[in-house]
Amino acid sequence: MDRKPRPGDFYRHFKDKMYQVIAVAVHTETEEEMVVYQALYGSFGIYVRPLALFLSEVDKEKYPQVKQKYRFEKVDMGLVQPEKGPCTVTTEKKNEENMGNSGQSQGNPSSAPNPRENKNLLAFLDAGTYHEKLEVLEDRKDRFSAEELLAICEIMEIGRPDSEPEEKYYAVKRYLELQNKYEGARLR
Repeated sequence: MDRKPRPGDFYRHFKDKMYQVIAVAVHTETEEEMVVYQALYGSFGIYVRPLALFLSEVDKEKYPQVKQKYRFEKVDMGLVQPEKGPCTVTTEKKNEENMGNSGQSQGNPSSAPNPRENKNLLAFLDAGTYHEKLEVLEDRKDRFSAEELLAICEIMEIGRPDSEPEEKYYAVKRYLELQNKYEGARLR
């Protein structure tokens, strides 16, 4: 199986933080392939790392308690496993275990991925600035599911997981307004 990341793919770092791949670039001097990726939490920083290191296995001597095999493991943001919580994503490996040779999900037909695939969440994550994220949030206020709002709160590390969806919405909105205000003031 080709593990090379593609733009738009989501990955979980072994320290349990989420990232989205922006591109696989080539270093101009060494011609080494580099992964350009963005954090899906905090200030949404953008980072670059050599492809070989991005795809490497976790050093089990240095981090013996880590259960994840690879430093970064691909996740499918469209799949949900309700038994683990309302917004738990599954790893690509678990997804493959549930697939037959034909690529069709086996067993319960209700376990098939939702064709909607959290399009409101994806629109929010694709927005580049705090201002754009706030616009997506406000434009789609009544269309965000409780699971999508929970995912946004978890990614941004804000709000309480046990709060109502409306509380989560306003926590995200306040956070984005605050970030937008201070980011705009910094540019003046």
